[in-house]
Amino acid sequence: MTGEAMQGMLFGSLTSDSIPGQAAEHPAQLRLTALNVNSPGPQRAQQTLEWLVATGSNVMVLTEMRPSDGGRLIISGLDAENFDVRASAGWQNTQYFTLIASRGCDQHPLAHPLDPRVVAVELTSGAGNLCLIGLYGPTNGMTAESSDRRRAFQKEFLKFLRGFARPNMILAGDLNVVEPGHEPHLPSFQDHDYEFYDGLTGAGLADAFRALHPGRIAHSWLSDQYGAQRLDHIFVTPGAGTLLACDYDHEPRTRGITDHAAMHAILSLTRQS
Repeated sequence: MTGEAMQGMLFGSLTSDSIPGQAAEHPAQLRLTALNVNSPGPQRAQQTLEWLVATGSNVMVLTEMRPSDGGRLIISGLDAENFDVRASAGWQNTQYFTLIASRGCDQHPLAHPLDPRVVAVELTSGAGNLCLIGLYGPTNGMTAESSDRRRAFQKEFLKFLRGFARPNMILAGDLNVVEPGHEPHLPSFQDHDYEFYDGLTGAGLADAFRALHPGRIAHSWLSDQYGAQRLDHIFVTPGAGTLLACDYDHEPRTRGITDHAAMHAILSLTRQS
C-alpha cells in the first residue's frame, strides 16, 4: 500500500497558506497534520482527502481509519498525490488502524509488537532523519470494560516505548486520554489514563501544544453529554527539532468532515550526526 516517495527535502519551506495563522517562512521544516478521520464512507473520505492535501502538509498521521471503501479511497488518493502511505501489518483485517503518509523523503517501517492502531516509521532525507509513531488509543466508552481495555493497551504501549525510545522522536494521533488537570474535569477518565500521559512525558516526550500554550484551555472533541475533551496530541523529544508551532484546527469538525479537530505542528529539523 506504499506509494513511491518523492526525492528531495522532507522539511521544506512553509508558506502562510499552509497552516492558518502562520505568516513567516522557515527553511528545513516538518509540516505535520494529525487527524482522526472518524471511519469515513466514500463521500466523507473524498472530502477528507481534499482537505488534507490542501493543508500543504508533508507528513500526516491519520487515526480511526478502517479497511473500508472510504479508508481505501484515502489511501489511493494520497498515493496519487505522491505520498508514501504506510500502516502496520494486518491493517486489512482489523477494525481500526493508523496511517502515516509522507512525501519528499524515504520512509522505512519500524517493527513493533502492537496491533495496527500503532504505526512507526523512520523518515530520512537530505535534511536529516526522525522517528515518527502514529497512535490511535482505545476509545473511552465510559464503562468499566472500556477502562480495563484502555489500561491494558496503555501498559503495553508504554512498555514498547521504553524499549523503543530514540532522541529524535515524534508521537502523534488521537490518544484518547486527557492531561492531568484537564478543564473541565472529566470523571470518566481514570488514574491509569493520567498515568499514561505522565508515562509519555516521563519517557522524554513533551506535549507540543502545552509547551507552546501553557495556560490555554483547548479541546479537540466536543460533546454535550460527555464534555469537551483534548484527546488529540502531538508529543516530541528535544532531538526531533525546534518546535515552532502547534495548534488545533477546527475546520474539519465544523465542516462535518469528521468529529475531531485536526492538529498542525511545525518543527525545524535538528540534524542528526
